[in-house]
Amino acid sequence: MIKQALKISLISFLLSSILSPVSKAILLENIPLDSWVYGVVDELHCMGLFTSLHKNVKPYTRGEIAALVLEINLKQKERDLRLSDSQLWLLHKLNSEFRFELEELYYKKQKKDEDQTILRYGTCPVAHATLAEGDSSYGRLQTRFETSLQFGKRFVLKDRVVIDTKADKERRYKGEEWKHHLTGVLDEAYTNIDLKYFHLLLGRDHIRWGPGKDDVLLLSGHIPPFDMIKIEGGVGSFKLIYFATKLDDWVSDYGFRTKRYLSGHRINLKLKFGVEMGISEVVLYGGKDRLPEAYYLNPLLPYYGEQYNRDSDDNILWSFDMALSVFKNKELYFELLVDDFQYDFESEPHQTGFQMGLNYAEPFGWMRSYINLEYTKINNWVYGQNKPWNVYTYHGWGMGSILGPDADRWSFELIYHFSKNIDLAFLQEYRRKGEGRITIPQTPAVPSSKKFPSGIVEYTNQHKFVLSYQPNANLKLDLSAEYNKIKNVENKSGEKEDTFVFGAKLSLNLWKERRF
Repeated sequence: MIKQALKISLISFLLSSILSPVSKAILLENIPLDSWVYGVVDELHCMGLFTSLHKNVKPYTRGEIAALVLEINLKQKERDLRLSDSQLWLLHKLNSEFRFELEELYYKKQKKDEDQTILRYGTCPVAHATLAEGDSSYGRLQTRFETSLQFGKRFVLKDRVVIDTKADKERRYKGEEWKHHLTGVLDEAYTNIDLKYFHLLLGRDHIRWGPGKDDVLLLSGHIPPFDMIKIEGGVGSFKLIYFATKLDDWVSDYGFRTKRYLSGHRINLKLKFGVEMGISEVVLYGGKDRLPEAYYLNPLLPYYGEQYNRDSDDNILWSFDMALSVFKNKELYFELLVDDFQYDFESEPHQTGFQMGLNYAEPFGWMRSYINLEYTKINNWVYGQNKPWNVYTYHGWGMGSILGPDADRWSFELIYHFSKNIDLAFLQEYRRKGEGRITIPQTPAVPSSKKFPSGIVEYTNQHKFVLSYQPNANLKLDLSAEYNKIKNVENKSGEKEDTFVFGAKLSLNLWKERRF
């Protein structure tokens, strides 16, 4: 383990040591979903900033966030906006992260070299140390090698390779183990093209739709990335998103392979006075010799009606979400998931899930603090289907909430900003998990559930403290202590488990840019 860590660290150091000075920025690059930027943006949005941001459609581009930060900076300069200490501290981190994008946006009218080619490259080593019962690994080292190349203002190429000594601990990665327990994954590889009225993404990247803090119901960011075509554009207060991808094949017990496809579209409305709403629809379909269907590749065609017109039995899921931030420092949000809607309301019960939550900055006048309270419930049979290749999974993971079906969860998080560089977070979670699973075979008409959660219920209580030190955008240190108490482990009556987990995580961001 020590030798592996030294090798990866040496590679990271050598690459970072040859980086050249930065002169311009890449605006079309997507911000990875595992970035700390999203948590900071969420908190500032709750405080009434970033009012035009479509917050429930991720990932964001670097240029998108930089433009909003620049708008706030200019308002401060003109004395049109006064910010609290914690707002200034959070904004300082974003200014540090997007300093080169901000410089380009601010001086773009004076610059004569706007169309020059820009190269961004570097390494992001992450070191984990864990002390827990039953885990003898103790350490984990991860390094991300990133390269972005933007031609002019409308075309970017992006690659991100992740080398990990414990990739099995990460749902986002799908790869085979190399020698010496190393795993290498190319988890971002795309071109993003600005076609004036919309962006066209071709390649591999993540998608996340919904307002939940760390988890959503329809399309989660906790799964491997899609190899896809994605179109995203805006008209006034509306944003339209469409994507299509081929999933991993389903393989029967006898070795027969069945192709699987996923298409989805969403319309998102964002009003500046504090209302955001989104309606999403996805369809998972497949078959032994089935090819991508032209009607599911049509961004403007409702999939649900077309399924009936074509007399096909595919897995269609709908989601409706809303976020309200009309009250000062408060944001209420809600998401409803409907799997296989029954228009006759008789043939079988609707398979549904919902999530509701509250973000509250400086609650009850307590300055420098921020809380999130959230409840999620997903009924049995959600995400499943009577055809095994239409089950809502990707590389073995559910593409929706990490809870899966037949489960609910209460969660509470409190963040307190001690100073400009130091934060303390307390998280508490209570989960119930029934015996239902996505992969349990279904009948054509699922039965009504008389008990929720079903069968023997697994109960989990989790308490966690995290102390974070982040002096700038390039360094972050997290120290954590966690206690988990589980009853009826894996739905086995009487099985108990109590664990303490202590962790440390050091993240470095070593990259620079050059123009040609």
